[in-house]
Amino acid sequence: MSTPDPLLLTLGCLGAFLCGSIPFGLLLVRLAGKGDVREHGSGNIGATNVSRVGGKALGIVTLLLDIAKGFLPVYLAKSQGWDPASTAGVALAATAGHVFTPWLKFQGGKGVATALGAALAFHWLMVMPSMVLFLVLVALTRYVSLGSILGSALMPVMLALLPEPQRTLEVSSGSFALKLGFGSLLTWPTHEASVIVLWSLLAGLVVIKHHENIRRLLAGTESPLWGARKGEASHG
Repeated sequence: MSTPDPLLLTLGCLGAFLCGSIPFGLLLVRLAGKGDVREHGSGNIGATNVSRVGGKALGIVTLLLDIAKGFLPVYLAKSQGWDPASTAGVALAATAGHVFTPWLKFQGGKGVATALGAALAFHWLMVMPSMVLFLVLVALTRYVSLGSILGSALMPVMLALLPEPQRTLEVSSGSFALKLGFGSLLTWPTHEASVIVLWSLLAGLVVIKHHENIRRLLAGTESPLWGARKGEASHG
């Protein structure tokens, strides 16, 4: 691993920001002849609102593309041997690009799918508990926003507990060598504080973008993913 020089790191983060800023949801809905997705539903350009406006298939395609635009920049940074802090900066830049899309007057999406893609490329194990929490919460409450908020908040916590996958521990005896990719139980090589801070900022950005959902959740007026909640009348 190596730290890129400041110019290269700046260019890498700028490229990640521009990659993350591609408004796939808006473009796909327009290409499908459904108009401007921002004028319908929640007004968001993410996969959930695209599904409401353009159908499930279009929502799935949007989800995959939004994940990819977070995954690709981080994967490229890791493939170049960039250190975890620099790579985390790229992840934050890609997510910020989706949230503050310059082509839409810096009014983008909420960054969940892009953050997911970045996390999968950075350290896929940090994603698994968040995915389980997300699925459980959506299944129990039908609130995608609640699962997204708590799932995102859990990722930097898990990263703080996980070892750096790039580090190896070698135990040699004569011609015998054992490499443990996740370190040993006695010398657990956890991530540096700067990496945790950057991922905390990324998660915080996603949570803050859900501020309206948080208000609706607290007020009991948030729309569920499907149907009316048990005991509620169906309005339509």
